[in-house]
Amino acid sequence: MFTSQLEHIFTIEAFQNAFGEISSNSFGLDEISYSEFKSEFAKNIKELTESLLTGTYAPEPLKKIEIDKPNSDEKRPIALSAIKDKLVQRVLYKALNPYFDPLFSDKSYAYRPNKSTLKAINRITQFLNEKYRYIVKTDIDNFFESIDHDILLEILSYHISDKRIIRLISLFVQTGGFKDMSYDEHDLGVHQGDILSPLLSNIYLDAMDRYLEKHSVAFVRYADDFVMLFKKEEDAKERLKKLKKYLSSLKLTLEEQKTYIVHISEGFSFLGVRFEGKNRHVENERLQKSISKIHQLAKNRSGFAKYTKELNAYLYALKNYYLKIIPKNSTQHQLLQNALIESLSHKIYLAKKSKSITTKKEFRNFLMQINFEILFDDEVIKDKIELIIAKGYEKYLANKSYKAEKTKVAKKRDKYAKKFATISTLHLNKPGLMLGISKNKFVIKEYGRVKKSYPFDKVSRIIFEGKGFSISSDVLKKCADGGITVDFINKDAMPYASLVTYKASTVQNIHKQAMILNTPKQLEIAKGFIKGKAKNQLNYLKYLNKYHKLLNKQIDAMERNFAKIKTATSNEELMGVEGSISASYWSGLKLVLEVPFERRITQGAKDIVNSSLNYGYAILYGKVQHSLVHAGLSLSVSFLHALDEHKPTLTFDMIEEFRTFIVDRTIVSMLNKDEPIKLDNKGLLTKSSRKLIAKNIYEKLGSYTMWKKESHKIENIIQAQCFHLSRVIEGKDAKYKPFIGKF
Repeated sequence: MFTSQLEHIFTIEAFQNAFGEISSNSFGLDEISYSEFKSEFAKNIKELTESLLTGTYAPEPLKKIEIDKPNSDEKRPIALSAIKDKLVQRVLYKALNPYFDPLFSDKSYAYRPNKSTLKAINRITQFLNEKYRYIVKTDIDNFFESIDHDILLEILSYHISDKRIIRLISLFVQTGGFKDMSYDEHDLGVHQGDILSPLLSNIYLDAMDRYLEKHSVAFVRYADDFVMLFKKEEDAKERLKKLKKYLSSLKLTLEEQKTYIVHISEGFSFLGVRFEGKNRHVENERLQKSISKIHQLAKNRSGFAKYTKELNAYLYALKNYYLKIIPKNSTQHQLLQNALIESLSHKIYLAKKSKSITTKKEFRNFLMQINFEILFDDEVIKDKIELIIAKGYEKYLANKSYKAEKTKVAKKRDKYAKKFATISTLHLNKPGLMLGISKNKFVIKEYGRVKKSYPFDKVSRIIFEGKGFSISSDVLKKCADGGITVDFINKDAMPYASLVTYKASTVQNIHKQAMILNTPKQLEIAKGFIKGKAKNQLNYLKYLNKYHKLLNKQIDAMERNFAKIKTATSNEELMGVEGSISASYWSGLKLVLEVPFERRITQGAKDIVNSSLNYGYAILYGKVQHSLVHAGLSLSVSFLHALDEHKPTLTFDMIEEFRTFIVDRTIVSMLNKDEPIKLDNKGLLTKSSRKLIAKNIYEKLGSYTMWKKESHKIENIIQAQCFHLSRVIEGKDAKYKPFIGKF
């Protein structure tokens, strides 16, 4: 039992130690700030102690506000206490927590010293390794606001001998607050935001923990969010039923919409981590938030020094949680690496643009302060710093040289806006807006306040233009169920994403793709792919011929055959023309390559040129395939290559127009510069060679080029072309126009 008396808890020394631990950023209704309280600390503590010991102390009413819940249109109530009340709670917490914490279950992980989200995740992994295969995932409905005061105080009475302490806690939980000048009583729950509330919540739910342990249930709880694990499905169902009954004795209920039983093979999520089979990874939504945070840090107007400090702090946060879960060199790990590179290069671009930093030496000095070792191996950090500086300067030069006039951007934006306005469209184009759902309506909020609302049946399309928006998962679900299209376009009016569901866009696109087969439109699209490939090959040889003066014969032959694309009457004839053009192209490259090269070999290559090309194409292939899926297209319905149910033949189609511009010119440049690309004794690329090629291809994908009279990142062009193909298939764009690069 906790036997300390009130006068032994609230001492001058205890108040002094606790004062530095309370928040100084907010104050309560008495409007006494942290600094004001501190200026008369001795006097205030004397009065506070006297009121506590004589029983005259009463907390000030709370200042009640609401903040947005993440990924929801709901609000989370927050209660702001006066400085003096925070101080009393902090002293009381420091006295009570060392007594209660050792009593809590070791399966409870929230608000406790030496516990963490990572340890909770690892405990679940341990249970799964012990062959627990059926999981009950649930949380308690409106937990903090549902705690019964009488039950809480009764639990406390079993543990605390000095009833004055219990009466003091009773004052805190029963004190109401003012919201918009109106006083709200507080007969139920504990205040979210109060210092004591996390401890009181664990004390209250410890009874449930003990109940589960009494029945030998494997579980992990983090506040009101928890999972139970079982080896048999019938055990899971039975215990869930009994738990609901038990919780009624605590006057609590489970949130039905978040309660389900699942086999591990189907997977479940907990604390931002997805468990599925033997695998676990960070949920994509959580990962995207982290990536967005890294990008957002670079966009703040803070100087490079402050940015460096903030970025390092966030990298340490990732290191202590997500990077303990994300495997090194996995896709998620690479996404974080790319986000860091993009963030830093953007900050360099902004600093260069504002002239706050002007030399590469200064940038290197700042970059050396970044904790790259959290995401990168030591041996590549120096190269990454040079890459970041190069990308930042490249973006600066591209925008400096080719920045479109605002009138042109506005004209293009207006073109899309008029097109989208032909249907009932909800168009969001201001950063900071949040789209959610409330009372059967879409609601647009800005800084937590509802700006506009729209009935569901009046909206058939939603467009997000620019950056800096938030959207709730409820909106996505409603749009998916209701067939409402969601499109995302950037500030230059380039579409870059759409919500695609199997019930709507994807199924319709598959059907529309299939309907094009064996029609004139199939041949027209196929010609587009071949024109793109051939034109890029031709332009690249012309570019090389400026320096080598050896390629006139090949260029002439390619131009003659290029004219035959227009008159081709079948895919077979078209592929024959493509073969002739490619033969001339590879014959030309043979003349300019400074390493041995006889002919193009697509499979089983043992020479350095073909091996390097094939490896580069494989990297590009993945990027193209992802972009096609992102555009809602079926990979198995192609227009140029023959259909094969076992192969994503549409990827073979789309990759054609990008091969030369992204891979061929990169590999030729590397080989002619004598970069260390080598084969092993089996005729295969060495590990270091593959790594070097991958590095160069990724850099190419992330670089900028002129396209449609504007500067665009190459990987964004790939995505744009896939959306363009989708619009052609849907009949929204008249004709497929391939990407033609500038050499």
